[in-house]
Amino acid sequence: MITIIYAHPLEEGISAAARNALTEHLRAIGRPYTLINLHQDGFDPVMTAADRQTFFKGDGKSNYPLARKYQNILKETGHLVFIFPIWFNEQPAIVKGFFERVCLPGFGYGYAENGTAPLLTHIKKLTVLTASGAPTEMLVNVFDNMIEKQFIRHIVQTMLGPLPDEGAAAWINIGPALPEGLPAHIAKIKARFSA
Repeated sequence: MITIIYAHPLEEGISAAARNALTEHLRAIGRPYTLINLHQDGFDPVMTAADRQTFFKGDGKSNYPLARKYQNILKETGHLVFIFPIWFNEQPAIVKGFFERVCLPGFGYGYAENGTAPLLTHIKKLTVLTASGAPTEMLVNVFDNMIEKQFIRHIVQTMLGPLPDEGAAAWINIGPALPEGLPAHIAKIKARFSA
C-alpha cells in the first residue's frame, strides 16, 4: 500500500497539483493508496502534557485518536510519500509534529545500546515531493540540503532503517515553484510511480 501524507494548508497551488496528479496517476494504473491530509484532518502537531507523560513508556501507544488511526495506516504501508512545501529550508512544523505524536518509541523506533533501532522496517520505499521558492540547487548547495540530510536520513530513516537499494528513497523538488515548471515536475512524479 502507498501512503501519501499531504501537509499543506491550501487545497490549491503547486503542492495540491502534485498531490492530485499523483493520486490520479495511481488510480489510472490501478495502484492502491491511502491519503492522509494533515490539515484537512485537523491534526494537532503539538505534543500535550499527557503525550509527554507516556512518551518514554516505549509501548508506542498514543493518547491521541488521530495518531492511533495514522499508526494503523502506517502498519499497512510499503511505500511512504510526503508532499509538503519547504519553509525555512525544511519541512513544515506539522510534519515534525506527525513524527513526534505518531512515530513514538515502541512504534516508530525503539531504544538500542548504540542509539535507536527502526521499527517500521516493512516500509521499503520513500518519496518526498516538495515545492520551494528557492531553486533546488540553492537548497542543496547553500542551505545544507536539509531535506536529504536531515529529513530523509535523520528523521524518516530512523524509523524505516536502511532501504533495500539506492533508488528506494527519492526527493523530487520543484524550485522555484512556478506554474510553468509544473508539467515537468508532474512528469518526474509519474515516472517515479510507473516503475
